[in-house]
Amino acid sequence: MTISIPQPGDLILVEKSEWYALKAGQRLRVCEVTVWITEGEEIYVAPRDQVGTFWGPGIGPPDGVKREVMSTSGGPFKTVPLTDAEGLEPIGRELDWFWHWQDSPRAHGGVNYQKEVTLWRLPLLIDHHHRLVQKYRKEANS
Repeated sequence: MTISIPQPGDLILVEKSEWYALKAGQRLRVCEVTVWITEGEEIYVAPRDQVGTFWGPGIGPPDGVKREVMSTSGGPFKTVPLTDAEGLEPIGRELDWFWHWQDSPRAHGGVNYQKEVTLWRLPLLIDHHHRLVQKYRKEANS
């Protein structure tokens, strides 16, 4: 059985969220793979409307030849274990915004562009910290 896993650049539409930084119906950006996540077991995400993402080569626009890298700035960020992403499924494709260098890295040298990414749906974004707080509040009121 092949399991589909969101790739860097993809978007996730979250139907219900326990995380303080994301409201129901908002999107998450799947960010670049970082050293502190276990690839294939976790994804690194951030609220889409709070981040900007570079996606391109070190110099100039994407051309299909030069190696491209992804770097997301803004935040907050969250690591989501795929075991907590029950019901995660791809639901289509859509265009999203990224940026690349116009020519060489310099102030005001970025160019925005659109790239097609996969859109996923997640019924519930679990937040373990939120659940612990709820548990302690319930115990304190007992």
